Amino acid sequence: MKRYLMMLTAVALVSGMAWAQDGAVLYKSKCAMCHGPAGEGKVGPSLQKTTLDQKQITDYLTKGEAGKKAPHSKAVAGLTAAQAGEVATYVGTLKK
Repeated sequence: MKRYLMMLTAVALVSGMAWAQDGAVLYKSKCAMCHGPAGEGKVGPSLQKTTLDQKQITDYLTKGEAGKKAPHSKAVAGLTAAQAGEVATYVGTLKK
């Protein structure tokens, strides 16, 4: 039983790391050109100081927001809801 719990914990940790890695890859391909590779801001604002939580970021990426500049006036193309969640999780790691 103890070994089972240890294996389950290990799988959970590895799965979590894989999600963060996927989020990083997606961020770099979809977001970094405007927000910077470390979220420091370039053309787009800094994500290191964002006050948005993970759900808000996910909603923003999947639904967009009227009145915002492209690409955020609508959903980010080619990003599923699950992938948007992965990006949002990664953005949380950039906050300072």
